[in-house]
Amino acid sequence: MKKQLLFSFLLLLAVPMLAQIPRNGGGHFEYAHTITLDNSPASILKERAKKFFSRPMLVHWDSTYDANMEGQSASAGDGYIEIGITSGMFGSRAKVGLQYVIVPVDNGYQYSIRQLTVRYDNGEVFPLEEKPQQMKHKHYDQLVNRTHRYLQRVIGYMKREMNGFQ
Repeated sequence: MKKQLLFSFLLLLAVPMLAQIPRNGGGHFEYAHTITLDNSPASILKERAKKFFSRPMLVHWDSTYDANMEGQSASAGDGYIEIGITSGMFGSRAKVGLQYVIVPVDNGYQYSIRQLTVRYDNGEVFPLEEKPQQMKHKHYDQLVNRTHRYLQRVIGYMKREMNGFQ
């Protein structure tokens, strides 16, 4: 019985560490996926992508623009999300900058979130993949895990928007 309780307790402690941000071939954090939809022309998906980028609820957009990705028209946005970190008595907030790209194609779209860069109010800037020397491991792990969970919610909202659900 004691072994089962200990195993359960250790499993609960390990669960938050299992969330990892996916990496691209260069070792940088990047979310990228292709979604297939039925009966969705690229023109409608492009309008839905523009609508997603016009809403600053989840991501604070610094700029949104039309881009050309590998010969295809894309909607893109540069912005940041705010992540709270429990450090010290009051905690702190970090702005994680990102580039979000949606490439509509007939009956589907591709999206990618890349260039994740942390910006603190004190002027410190670093790529999310690289832990700064002066930052404690537990604070860096909080930052990465909370960024991952937040971006999962953003992706979920984007998928609903691109499917036409409000």
